[in-house]
Amino acid sequence: MDILDRKSAPLTGEEWNRVDEAVVKTASNMLVGRKIIEVLGPLGPGVYSLPYAIFSGRNPAGLDLTGDRGDLTVEADHRKTVSLPIIFKDFKFFWRDVEADRHLGIPLDVSIAAVAAADVAIQEDDLIFNGNAELGAQGLLNADGRLTVGLGDWKEGGGPLADAVQAVNALTSAGHYGPYAMAVSPYLYGQTVRVYGNTGMLELDQVKALLRGHVYPSSALKGNKAVVIATGIQNLNLAVGQDLVTSYTAAENMNHIFRVFETLALLIRRSDAICTIE
Repeated sequence: MDILDRKSAPLTGEEWNRVDEAVVKTASNMLVGRKIIEVLGPLGPGVYSLPYAIFSGRNPAGLDLTGDRGDLTVEADHRKTVSLPIIFKDFKFFWRDVEADRHLGIPLDVSIAAVAAADVAIQEDDLIFNGNAELGAQGLLNADGRLTVGLGDWKEGGGPLADAVQAVNALTSAGHYGPYAMAVSPYLYGQTVRVYGNTGMLELDQVKALLRGHVYPSSALKGNKAVVIATGIQNLNLAVGQDLVTSYTAAENMNHIFRVFETLALLIRRSDAICTIE
C-alpha cells in the first residue's frame, strides 16, 4: 500500500525533490537527540509498539585460564514494550501559488514545508528529552532511575566544566565509561561561550575536551537544565518506525494538503547511563 500517495499530488519529480530536501535539511539542522542517541530502524510505518530489553547492575567479564564459569552471562533484567507515536504537521500548497511559480519559471517555494519540518523536529526532541505524560513515555530529563548531580553557578568561571566533571564521575561510578554526550538549555549554553580564566579558550572548549566534542544546545531543555549520557546501544536507542517523510493527504477546495510525519520512541535500556544536572 502506498501510504504516502505521492502520485496523487500535483507536483513534478523535481518539485518533490525540493520538498524532500527542505524537510530533511531543516530537521537535520535542528535535531539534537539523534546526534547523541543511536537510531534503531527504520522498522516500518506500521509498527505500533516494540519490546526491548532493560539491563541493570554490573556484571564484570570473567578472567581465568579455563573459561569454565557459567555465572557471568549477560541477561536482560526484564523487558518492556514501548509505543511508537506519530509526530506530524500538515501544510498546504495553494494551487495558485504552484501555478504562478510554474508560469514565472521559478522553483516551487518550499519554505512552508520547511516550517512544518521544523515543528516536527521540535516535537521529536521534546519527546526524547521530556517524554510525554499522556503516552506514559519518559524522557532523558525525567527517567526513573537516572543519576543526578547538583547545578553549580555557571555564571562563575569554571562552573560549567565542574558540573560536567561531576556528571561524568557519577556515570563512571555507575559503570559507564563513555563515550559521553551532553545536551544543555540555550541559556546554559550561552554561559559557556566566554573565555575561561586566562587560558584564551572558551569554557565551552574545556567542556568539549572532556566530552570529546559532544556538547549540544537544545530548545527542548528549558531554563537551567543539562543532561550528560553515556552513549551506545547498550544504554539508549531511538526506535524509528517511519523516518521523517512527506506525504500527500488530500485536495481541499482545489488546494493541496501535505503531511510531514515520522514514528519513533526513546528506548532507555540503562537508566543510570543518564545523569541530569539540576
